[in-house]
Amino acid sequence: MIFDTNLLINAIRKDLTISNRLVIPIIVIGKLEAFSLKSDWGVQKVYSMKHLFNDYPIADIMLPIKQLYARIAAFSQGKLQETPLKSSARNMGKNDIWRSAVAVAATALYLDMELHTTDNDFDHLPTIGLRLVKH
Repeated sequence: MIFDTNLLINAIRKDLTISNRLVIPIIVIGKLEAFSLKSDWGVQKVYSMKHLFNDYPIADIMLPIKQLYARIAAFSQGKLQETPLKSSARNMGKNDIWRSAVAVAATALYLDMELHTTDNDFDHLPTIGLRLVKH
């Protein structure tokens, strides 16, 4: 399973136990590290974050993920001809080198894993195969 950044931030803040089936996308690692710096996390929270990075597999960006990223981005804008969007175009969260929400979704699709999140950015993606779990 893949957790979006918001769920990992919550787990670190509250010192929650995380499933041993977790895989962390490299995009989420960058977002977590940036969040920890901007939020002036203390030693214990930074330690917990680094512990996650050491204990769970990291999903790096590979060519198939880039291709899925392009597919999700086109679908979200209603531009994917073989799978029309049944609502208005959606701008998914932007803040990294890529739109990070799209990159996280592409990683979950590529690895055929559930994406766990509290965000609404992903709500339209089960149409193209994303296994979404809302918290």
